[in-house]
Amino acid sequence: MANRAPLMKLSPEEERFLRRWMHDEVHYDDGQGPAKRLQVEHGAIPAELAILIAAAIPDPATQRAIADRTPDEDVSWPWTTRDLRQRIDEARAALRRAGRG
Repeated sequence: MANRAPLMKLSPEEERFLRRWMHDEVHYDDGQGPAKRLQVEHGAIPAELAILIAAAIPDPATQRAIADRTPDEDVSWPWTTRDLRQRIDEARAALRRAGRG
């Protein structure tokens, strides 16, 4: 079985946002959720947010459990444009080092 340990640590704000974003993506047919709305407003590319998730929450079963859970927290956008680019680069590098990217 492949090692599914996190390759990078998220800040609490990043984790809260990405957990809500996973839920919003899976439940998009129910309407655009707050994290999805923020992603669109900030022009973030969904595939790049998925890179962060792959590095920080790599286990697909955990991702699915998060997406299925009804979030009860409001979220805010946790990055400046520069911060998001840097975090995506960190996630890509971590995935490459682990042979997952």
